[in-house]
Amino acid sequence: MTVKTKTEVDYLIIGAGAAGLQLAYFLEQNQRDYLVLDGAEKPGSFWHKFPRHRKLISINKVYTGYEERESQLRWDWNSLLCDDDQFSFSNYSKRYFPDAGDYAQYLEDFSKHFQLKIKCGTKIVKISKNNQFFVTDDQGHVYTCRHLIIATGLSKPYIPDIPGIELTENYFDFPFDPEEYVNQRVLIIGKGTSGFETANHLTETARVIHLCSPNSIKFAWQTHFSGDLRAINTPFLDTYILKGQNSVLDASVEKIEYRNGEYLVDICFSHADGQKAVLAYDRVLCCTGFQFDSSIFDDTCKPELDIHDKFPTMTSEWESTKIADMYFAGTLMQVRDFDKTNSNVIHGFRFNIKALSQILEQKYHGKPLPYNTLPLQSQAIVEKLIKRISTSPELFLQQGFLCDLIVFSKSSQTANYYEGLPVDYVRDRASSIGLTNGDLAENDQYYTITLEFGKIEGDPFSVKREKDPDKAYLSAHIHPIVRRFTKSSLLYEQHIYEHLENDWRPNQERGEKSVIRSLEFIGQSDYSQFQSTYAQKLIEFFEQEISFTEPFVPPALVGSTK
Repeated sequence: MTVKTKTEVDYLIIGAGAAGLQLAYFLEQNQRDYLVLDGAEKPGSFWHKFPRHRKLISINKVYTGYEERESQLRWDWNSLLCDDDQFSFSNYSKRYFPDAGDYAQYLEDFSKHFQLKIKCGTKIVKISKNNQFFVTDDQGHVYTCRHLIIATGLSKPYIPDIPGIELTENYFDFPFDPEEYVNQRVLIIGKGTSGFETANHLTETARVIHLCSPNSIKFAWQTHFSGDLRAINTPFLDTYILKGQNSVLDASVEKIEYRNGEYLVDICFSHADGQKAVLAYDRVLCCTGFQFDSSIFDDTCKPELDIHDKFPTMTSEWESTKIADMYFAGTLMQVRDFDKTNSNVIHGFRFNIKALSQILEQKYHGKPLPYNTLPLQSQAIVEKLIKRISTSPELFLQQGFLCDLIVFSKSSQTANYYEGLPVDYVRDRASSIGLTNGDLAENDQYYTITLEFGKIEGDPFSVKREKDPDKAYLSAHIHPIVRRFTKSSLLYEQHIYEHLENDWRPNQERGEKSVIRSLEFIGQSDYSQFQSTYAQKLIEFFEQEISFTEPFVPPALVGSTK
């Protein structure tokens, strides 16, 4: 292919979906030299087709009782981060589960509103590296850059290795009109979101529907992972449990054949001592998820892959473990917290991308990670901490993955407070060269603040709770945890009791029309002052820390990490 023209930039982003636009926004704000490339004619093209049933399962809660934009973002899972509070997705839809078409329009408008540098209609056919990256499109145009960010998402279907799998129809392009399946026997391979979405869609017309995969269903209400089966997609389960002809099979598909006008599928049940069966269907639909497409990378810069080759491997900075200066943004980031928090979806990875932009600024442009300097006083530290745990969307949505960081300075009698950093990044930096401004060079001990769920045994809707604030470490629901580390080693941790409204601020500072008026705690005489209990526990903790004495730590917590 003849090279026609050449474009040079510092940062090149491949993909103009939500992730690419979010990172472009931060690069624009930081006045960096960047360009976004996308093969579609408009930004956000993914949402013109997916999800196939057109309803998002990312919530859009318009009425929260909070005026602060930070707090609103806890329940606004679609808006990208920006400095214009009015540019919210809630201005595009008031529906709790919005239409995907509205989101596609929002992303297109976002790119125009902030005048992001995007070139659409540009299909990339090859990426190579020789000191810098060379990106070639299908017209022979070459783009060069120092830093390459891949924000293409999981752009091709994951096809399991099953004999006869080529006979199936794939979620990417099978007919979605229910009338196409009237009175048919349908097998859906896969029990994830796309599988249940499809089953629900076809329930009214198909004669029988089976969903099949080797493992049992994981429910989001049990795991707290939004990538597991959400309640919005569970109506199909009624048709199974209440014997509506449909079934959910825990079984491996061993072979698919087409004979005499029907599909014969050999399966082996997972929980029946290896029992085998052959089942007959009119259609077999493959809903086994998506994977990263690495075909455009040549041997000079092909990233290493992991988890059945679905994802590229990356460091705690989201940089390729194999290719220097290649980064990943968006749902690809989930490989760092796979099946745990929300890096797989927009409401989580938008905050990862904010952290990535700060890391890039520090790493390549010498700009320190942003922080607030507080006096080394327990009251000042706790006021800041309580506001963050009560309003921060990144701590609330990226539980245990993103953290706030506090580093004491003995010499200046100050505390530096950093916000929204990856926990693994903090530990890696502390173990090697220390944080910005020599914080950990002076004092290698530091504190992380996270919001995390505790362990729930059994029924998640019937959880026994303690009313002793000194036993906050037994909290089952989301609650704050302050951990003290030296380098990457955990010294101990302090839990703060869970809160029904997830707002630990004093009464007068909470959102409009708060619900809780009093709450009984052991050792408290006035139940209406329950909010002061949270701050008091934290003040006691930090007073001991500042005086460099050891607080009491329940033995069960020593050395424990999530």
